[in-house]
Amino acid sequence: MKATWTPAFSVVVNTVNRASTLADALTGLLALDYPEYEIVVVNGPSTDETDRVLERFSQAIKIGRCAEHNLSISRNVGIALSAGQIVAFIDDDAVPHPTWLRELAKPYQMDGVGAVGGFTLDRSGVKWQVRKTLCDRYGEAYFVSDFFDERPLNRRGSPFYPSLLGTNCSYRRSVLEDIGGFDDVYAYLLDETDVCLRVVDAGRDVVYQPSAIVFHKGASSDRRSTDWTPKTLLPSVRSKSYFINRHGRRQNPFEAVEKLKAYEAEIANANRWLADHGRISGLHRNVLDDDLAQGVAQGTRLAWEKETSARGDLAPLAGGPPPFHPAPPFPGLRIVMVSKGYPPAVDAGIARWTSMIASGLANKGHQVHVLTEAKTGSEESVVFEGGVWTHRIDASAIDPRRFAAAYDLPSDIARWAVRVRREVETIKSFGPLVVSFPIWDLEGVACLDDPSVAVVMSLHTSYALAKPFKLEWNVRPLLEALHVDKMIAAEKRALRDAPVLLANSNAIIADMEQVYGVEIAGRAVLAPHGTDDIQREAAVSTAEALTLRVLFVGRNEARKGFDLAIRAAVEIGLHADIEFHFAGGELDENSRAVLAQAFLGKDWSERFLRFHGVVERAALDGLYNDCDVVLMPSRYESFGLVAIEAMSAGKPVVALAAGGLKEVVVPDVNGVLIDDDENAAQQIAAAVLGLSKDRRRLKALSRGARRSFETRFTVDHMVAEAEKAYLLSARAKGNGCDGRDRSVAV
Repeated sequence: MKATWTPAFSVVVNTVNRASTLADALTGLLALDYPEYEIVVVNGPSTDETDRVLERFSQAIKIGRCAEHNLSISRNVGIALSAGQIVAFIDDDAVPHPTWLRELAKPYQMDGVGAVGGFTLDRSGVKWQVRKTLCDRYGEAYFVSDFFDERPLNRRGSPFYPSLLGTNCSYRRSVLEDIGGFDDVYAYLLDETDVCLRVVDAGRDVVYQPSAIVFHKGASSDRRSTDWTPKTLLPSVRSKSYFINRHGRRQNPFEAVEKLKAYEAEIANANRWLADHGRISGLHRNVLDDDLAQGVAQGTRLAWEKETSARGDLAPLAGGPPPFHPAPPFPGLRIVMVSKGYPPAVDAGIARWTSMIASGLANKGHQVHVLTEAKTGSEESVVFEGGVWTHRIDASAIDPRRFAAAYDLPSDIARWAVRVRREVETIKSFGPLVVSFPIWDLEGVACLDDPSVAVVMSLHTSYALAKPFKLEWNVRPLLEALHVDKMIAAEKRALRDAPVLLANSNAIIADMEQVYGVEIAGRAVLAPHGTDDIQREAAVSTAEALTLRVLFVGRNEARKGFDLAIRAAVEIGLHADIEFHFAGGELDENSRAVLAQAFLGKDWSERFLRFHGVVERAALDGLYNDCDVVLMPSRYESFGLVAIEAMSAGKPVVALAAGGLKEVVVPDVNGVLIDDDENAAQQIAAAVLGLSKDRRRLKALSRGARRSFETRFTVDHMVAEAEKAYLLSARAKGNGCDGRDRSVAV
């Protein structure tokens, strides 16, 4: 059996002023699953941060320069610098599937193949931008079925021929040299179409490889906006006019004249439509119309001037290209993190934790996918941004009955779990996976029985741990029986079956072992929460305010101790130098009832109570920086993220000694711990009053809070510890997978 040929690839990226997308493009390229390839980046006359981005990647790539804003010249520079047998091109706003080069390489096992291109997804990541395309000798494109066989069209002089998309194409280097590379006249548009035509006319085949996938963002440029509205037409019109006059005239000069006239009319009508519909101004239309006239004239003239030349303008470097510069092998894991909520839509709790872990793992060289909820099926997307693949998926069309019955899960939980499993099946094409999901709502439970993936379940507050504090669950028998109790039973099964658990505190490990009766300590990796540095961007005041500002952050519910915070405020009363601020929850009927009870039905004064409601992250960070003390009277916390956010801002915490808070708040170091008993509100009030009177102690605790953050609760520290769980799970799966799928069909 013939071994698969894996030729050395040179991947060329041509860039101008795309620093915002270039880093992602290069990150994606460095995660390619291919044994031998180099990355060549040709920087045009960029004026943004492109050089800084290239410096970050300079050890892993070749860097070239192009003085002109001309794509064909830039591509020829890239070819000249390339030392691979195959030269592939991808845009600076695109990211390849990890198997892209493996798939492109397959057709090159046939000697007659000179060029191979793949299929390209648009900025949604789930819809096709281009699949198979044919072009004629006038530069007109025709989209054909995926099953269309383009190979018979690969003959010299064929009126139709396969034409590859510039962001997903490749060529034998020897063929590019034979035809002279790219034609410099094509500064923008039809450059690769011209090359494909000349490859075919040189007797080589141009073929499609549908499994070679590229995700194309289609970012804005100085030539068009993100919605493809043109800013200038001169380069593209010149290219089209040149193409028709250069190739179309040789086939049929009379038809070429008609094609050029029709093209002019089409573009003029498009300009008129854009102006009539308010997409561009009248002045902008005039500019585009002038570009049209000039472009047609320039293209026609240049075609006559280059009439005798059938080659491109590639100028090989004297002595040949620099030595092959292999990209370093991808060292990381491929990790799928599941969280229905995710920033920016949700920026608290598990959503915020997932975001920080995902970004941190990506920065450490892992390829991370986040599965989160799309509002509707039409809003589903797959986007690579900031080094993280974000899959927004919709489960509304899923029939969960089979899975719900097999696992005795509520239908809504089963529906999402099935949708997650199906997306994981798709992501498997990227390579071996570690799937991570939270115990809350068991979002990835359908993956537990999949023998082909490693699994990590992160421990947060669960249904069983929350139930004692959820009054509404206990007074609704049907909800309790059909949802809550089913979830608790399912949580127990998941705790029993999950091979690796990621815990944020020793307390949650002990509490879960006690509540569920399942031994988990031996499978749990401890990774205390971390948080962003709130002080980094803030101007921290050193002036001592007369009024002590106490901040409560959380939902206005009993588990978060909202009632205790209100009662403590009442206990202090209208103290002239203390005020309480509440953020994270709305004043609904239940919270107003708590206020009415605490104030014995009397009007509560806004002189010392301030309710900010649910606030954006920047506003919340401002509240942290502006307060003096953070109050966290939660009756149960698996960890206590609010406490470390407070410490990031250098603010001491007054908290109940409940759950994981006992491991975060250290008395006389970074805060005050209150016994969780009937007198908690009075103890809180006494602690706050004490700090108000003893400002020296308050300052000492503030310094201690900041030190605690810097030494124990940074994002880097959290990610480093969490990474151990994913590495452990991957190693265990590599050693223990028996290959049998025991899951229920989803």
